[in-house]
Amino acid sequence: MSASLLKDAAAQLAASGIDEPQREARILLAAAMNLARIDREPTASERAAFAQMIARRATREPVAYILGRKEFWSLDFEVSPAVLIPRPDSETLVEAALAQFTDGAPKTILDLGTGSGCLLIALLSEWRDATGVGIDVSDTALAIAQRNAERLGVASRAQFRRGDWTEGLDRRFDLVIANPPYISAREHLYLDRDVAGFEPALALRGGEDGLDPLRRIANGLKLVMQPHAFAIFELGIDQAAAARRILINAGLKDLRIAKDLGGRERAIVARLPHQPGA
Repeated sequence: MSASLLKDAAAQLAASGIDEPQREARILLAAAMNLARIDREPTASERAAFAQMIARRATREPVAYILGRKEFWSLDFEVSPAVLIPRPDSETLVEAALAQFTDGAPKTILDLGTGSGCLLIALLSEWRDATGVGIDVSDTALAIAQRNAERLGVASRAQFRRGDWTEGLDRRFDLVIANPPYISAREHLYLDRDVAGFEPALALRGGEDGLDPLRRIANGLKLVMQPHAFAIFELGIDQAAAARRILINAGLKDLRIAKDLGGRERAIVARLPHQPGA
């Protein structure tokens, strides 16, 4: 019975333009049955739950939102349409941060536009003595980030606050990290329905060239970075050169580009110039 159920569901997903309909049908059926893998026939209630999941996915709603969770850095995060879905590409920022602090972990981390909290929580899971602050303009996102921190055991070292990038912050940090919106106005016209139709536009759209949020962040970096601090930002396709200019104009130096697993320039790392006596 489950074989025919999966076949029919996969056909429904394929008709909606889903790239891997059979794989996604199996994922959703296992979730409906609360199993790691399908090893028995579903009950009537499980079949009904599965049908609802397939109907939602057929509208192109992302699987992560249907399940309410997404893995990032081998950690399980709660997600909803209030936050951007964590992606493997963003793990490049975590890797870049770990590579930058090989001689000693930072004591304090600032995560701008924290969303689900995935970047800050991933780093706190690696650096057990560090503390961090996550900033977001969305109260719903902040609530999700707080729940993720509590469930993943870092709540005592993480604080989540409502804010507009660096505005109003009155302390300095050893590491500033962010995955700001970077989709340009033109790119937004061609986004997949899964993204444009369901993920929060506030976390995607970065203005005409996609770099307006980075410009705003850059203008405030000197006020929130310790003299020895580093800043790491996620980039969109072909944004590295422009991002470099923005950060240099803001007074940062020693810029380095980190590539993701696909070889794309995914993150930019920078620091403040050395200050005598600092």
